[in-house]
Amino acid sequence: MWAHQYVQMSNQIACRKFPGKSLFRTNGSEAHLFGLEPNYGCCTANFGQGWPKLALSAFMYRDNTIINGIPVPSELQTGDVHIVLKTDYPFENRFTYIVEAKRDVTFVIRIPAFAENLTVNGTAREKSGTLCFEIGAGAREQIELRYDAVVRMCQRPYDLQSVVWGPLVFSLPIEYEKVKREYEKDGVKREFPYCDYEYIPLSDWNYAYCAGEPMAREFRGVGSIPFSSDHPPVVIQTRARRIHWGLEDGYETVCAKTPCDATPVSAPEEVVLYPYGCAKLRMTELPLVGNSDESLCGKPTGAADD
Repeated sequence: MWAHQYVQMSNQIACRKFPGKSLFRTNGSEAHLFGLEPNYGCCTANFGQGWPKLALSAFMYRDNTIINGIPVPSELQTGDVHIVLKTDYPFENRFTYIVEAKRDVTFVIRIPAFAENLTVNGTAREKSGTLCFEIGAGAREQIELRYDAVVRMCQRPYDLQSVVWGPLVFSLPIEYEKVKREYEKDGVKREFPYCDYEYIPLSDWNYAYCAGEPMAREFRGVGSIPFSSDHPPVVIQTRARRIHWGLEDGYETVCAKTPCDATPVSAPEEVVLYPYGCAKLRMTELPLVGNSDESLCGKPTGAADD
């Protein structure tokens, strides 16, 4: 929480202060650095509002109906209705609801559009937008809910693709070195832990997804930091190939909006994708290429390029 960004990029290969003109038009050349208040302090001031407001939207009501609209780990206590939701969503689609009611109540659970193979207490149910349960006065019911989601490609602008599973967007993470930027601004010394940080890439980022390759999801468990860069709760394994991507004109730390040439320059490589929030430096929107070695553009396997 000491180091967030003001602006970020879906394809973010580095976070270093721009030496000249800012890429961001109305925002400064430091707006994408990680820090206490890069560019503006409004995100720092408002940082603590997001989760409480999300939690307050988890349960809603209409007349005698209580609706679970957002399945985050949460608890509802109204005085005559008590509901506990235990889940690792959005990293896993398993939910345990414990409902206790002192009066008759209708309990509704919203089911997202991506859900497949829906089961309630181990019994298959036909997919629908909502599930409805009538809870009688004095009852205590436990509802075990599960459903699957399919890993899929999502079309993005400029003929690029993103990988999506359920509510999560996945990125190819880039290894990095984190460098402190300690300085003085407006008479205030920005020293650790309220300094800024630059993230310098250490691994290749110029990749394209291999068309037709399987995408295997692996659940690794949720730790104390759900969107950890060191221990992502869920990952997707697939294959990708390096291409000649190139840099944005006039910048040495920003990839071009689209690849200069999507012809592969390496053989297919095994890659592991992280949830977007777990990848500080990342490539999220990539082209699709073939997985045959016949399209190596005349370069030896393993040849590096920008």
